[in-house]
Amino acid sequence: MFFTKAQMADIDQRHYFREEVFGALNWVHDTAPGKEHLERARCNFRIVIKDVNYGVFEMQLTHDSRIDSPAYEQNNSLTQLHWGEVRQLVAREDLLERTLYLYRDEAQPDLFVIEID
Repeated sequence: MFFTKAQMADIDQRHYFREEVFGALNWVHDTAPGKEHLERARCNFRIVIKDVNYGVFEMQLTHDSRIDSPAYEQNNSLTQLHWGEVRQLVAREDLLERTLYLYRDEAQPDLFVIEID
């Protein structure tokens, strides 16, 4: 899933999520040939769906650091979340048309919360 500005105004989604939201993470460049432009980081997310707390999961983020790509030039999002084992929780038809919220846990600044209402 790519992070987009959705209902937020006045952010540049090409930079905002990598630099502002997830800027403090330990980002490393992919070493696979042809993928050196991809930055990767791991982060803990608490998953809350319809008021049910499913716990904390470590998930991977990927950011395309190229500024000459078609996606960058079209102002598209460049930061992606890989659901991994969480996919089974979120890939449900009853969650379509719901709102996903992303925020930092106030009590644990290194923990993010993904909430689907």
